[in-house]
Amino acid sequence: MKTQTKTILEIIKYLALLGAIGFSIECGSQLTSFIISFYNPAFAKKIYLANESIHELRGFNLNYFYLVMSLIIILSALKAYIWYYLSDFLFKLNLKNPFTKIVSNKVQNISYFLFDLWIISYFGNAYIKYLLKRTDIDLVNLFNHEEYFFMAGIVYVISQIFKRGVELQEENELTV
Repeated sequence: MKTQTKTILEIIKYLALLGAIGFSIECGSQLTSFIISFYNPAFAKKIYLANESIHELRGFNLNYFYLVMSLIIILSALKAYIWYYLSDFLFKLNLKNPFTKIVSNKVQNISYFLFDLWIISYFGNAYIKYLLKRTDIDLVNLFNHEEYFFMAGIVYVISQIFKRGVELQEENELTV
């Protein structure tokens, strides 16, 4: 059973690294597209992973366009950072003694990062609804936010379980 767990964790380490690389590429592509759209407004139609309504928004108001694109890039950067943080955490994890304060803090930090992702997505979605009322440009589903709150809650609960495991381990060490 131990070798199966080790194998699964090894696979997950590399999948997390792959996720970090993938979201870094996404963020870099969006940032590059955004910068190019400063000089070539027609390029806004081709912004990576954004819908064509972004180009309409750019034509309507540059400030709206800049804010929406900034939110998209910040979300991509935060996703890349979360995956990098998870990958780094998994590569440094000591499986012989996983219940440590460092591990519980890192798991809790991941939940905070996910919560931050939810907050930014939530406000991005609220901003899109505001823009829809003012511009009639449909940018719906640009910011999906519900799942990040759910994930943050689950990871936070897991971090609390890890904290309790650390407390129990410290209590056992004191009684021995």
